[in-house]
Amino acid sequence: MNSIRTALQDGAATLGSWYGIRCNLIAERYGAVGFDWVIVDLQHGTASWDGLLSILQSLQLGGTPALVRVGGHDPAEIGRALDIGAVGVIAPMVSTPEQAKVIADAMRYPPHGTRSIGQARNVMGGNPLDHDPFCVVMIETVEGLKNLDAIAATPGVDCVLMGGADLAVSMGLPREQIFSALPSPPIIKAMEQLVAACERHGKIAGNAAVDAADAKELLARGIRFIPIGAATLFLMNAAKAELAACREVVDQFSCGSK
Repeated sequence: MNSIRTALQDGAATLGSWYGIRCNLIAERYGAVGFDWVIVDLQHGTASWDGLLSILQSLQLGGTPALVRVGGHDPAEIGRALDIGAVGVIAPMVSTPEQAKVIADAMRYPPHGTRSIGQARNVMGGNPLDHDPFCVVMIETVEGLKNLDAIAATPGVDCVLMGGADLAVSMGLPREQIFSALPSPPIIKAMEQLVAACERHGKIAGNAAVDAADAKELLARGIRFIPIGAATLFLMNAAKAELAACREVVDQFSCGSK
């Protein structure tokens, strides 16, 4: 069974992160941090198809299974990501159950789907036809929110992940609510709808967290698949914090030397 699905059994939660840096050395270090999984982001960031194999290998060498967020709903891209070692795929901007079905089918071999066999790597071990990828679809539009129940009911979909920023844009919310550290009331309501739909259909509800306090709030709301920040954000935040601390030391030294 897929390692992510196994970890989520019996109501458990998992913590992962986003990775969109075009560097397999950092990926290896990031894979050793201890996340339950890492999402390699091909939709945003600088990671690309020509470097994806190395990034997946590096994350796995660090000890972490990797999912890939593809750029759209192309079955060929979905199958290719799985062929070279992803244990699951995240598809953005899913607005209809028809789109969700195309994505779920593209991740599985007949008779359960439409995926073509042709693995480049046998990272799962055993019979490649037993490979059961973790399928995540993202709700990021008003249309997707309206079709949420039907999307969650789609066979083969394992997890429904809310993209709060894009959903806020689709809702026409003001800029300060789109980029707010705290979700606005319409986004909170959408999250509640997502959790309820997932509970009705036996699926996992997902939402990104900024920090531990945010993760605690999401867990209380029923979210179980939680990406925490991103490699670039952690790098920038740590650098800024350490620089600020060193600046303070230098300022104190400069004042003392006068």
